[in-house]
Amino acid sequence: MKTKQILTAGAIALSMILTGCSSSSTETKDTKTTEVAKKKEVKTLGKKTKDSKSLKFTNNTGKKITVFETKSSSEESFSDNLLEDGDSVKNKEERTLYYTVKENDKLDVKVGLQDQDKTFVFKDVDTVDIKKVDVSLKDDKVNLDVTKKDGSTATLTPSEDSAKTEDEKKDETEVKQEEKKEETAKADSSNKSNASESKKENTTATTNTSSNKNNSSSSSSKPSNSGSNNSSSSKPSNNSGSNSSSSKPAEHTHNWVAVTETRTVVDQPAYDEQVPVTEMREHEICSSCGADLTGTDASAHVYQHMINGDDKGGWHSEWREEVTGYQTVHHDAVTHTETVTTGYRCSTCGASK
Repeated sequence: MKTKQILTAGAIALSMILTGCSSSSTETKDTKTTEVAKKKEVKTLGKKTKDSKSLKFTNNTGKKITVFETKSSSEESFSDNLLEDGDSVKNKEERTLYYTVKENDKLDVKVGLQDQDKTFVFKDVDTVDIKKVDVSLKDDKVNLDVTKKDGSTATLTPSEDSAKTEDEKKDETEVKQEEKKEETAKADSSNKSNASESKKENTTATTNTSSNKNNSSSSSSKPSNSGSNNSSSSKPSNNSGSNSSSSKPAEHTHNWVAVTETRTVVDQPAYDEQVPVTEMREHEICSSCGADLTGTDASAHVYQHMINGDDKGGWHSEWREEVTGYQTVHHDAVTHTETVTTGYRCSTCGASK
């Protein structure tokens, strides 16, 4: 009888110990789950819509990012700053960026750092195969360090004039306007000078013609007194010297006109892009730990959870998008034309310089 009581008490004690361990284990797992959830909480930029895409990026510049703007590559102007007043991406902080681009377009990005009056623009960022982007700083210029889905990496540098301050861009515009005004003023002055020289030449020609007519009339008139005429006709005419000096050609002033030619500049060479082809496939997911049990012994996996006392209902099906292959898409070269001055030619005489 005593032996039976002792065995019964021992069984009760063992049950209490196992129950306590199970409760403690559950509390520990719940605490860890909460901590993991907190760690995985990532702030976002932009609005998530049915047409938007997402991208993970991390600030590794050592400074705060206070400007982050995006646009589709075919659009002219950027969106408003995605960072609200008082918000900034701290160093080592990760964000999820939601953005929308037009069909066959790429992504343009503008980044600005705290206490700097200049921003950095990255054009035609191809996000198809990008896994993540690290924003870094080198030689006072922001760079985008890209990690692709296949594990390869690349560094994207900003466009040439994007790092200039607004004051520098304004000064360059004013200088170009002043140079244009000076060229216009020179051209107007040259045209006026040519018109003045032409007018002088016409006046001189008219004077010479009139003088020659007077000489001809004087020499052909009949004398009324023979002796008197012979005496006067022996005197040299002053008109001859006057005609000689007035026939001197005017000095030529060149009217320089710019000689230009149109050239084609390649902004981006033609290239082929490998676009992934996807389809939805069914997966078996463990309801307890979230493991993908597709193609495995799901029953054995769930049974192990039952032994551990943490079974939440077996497994369930989920449809997931998977890459089944790649399609080659050709992109033509992106070009633009620009007019270049190759020299100057005089519009009057054809001389060049």
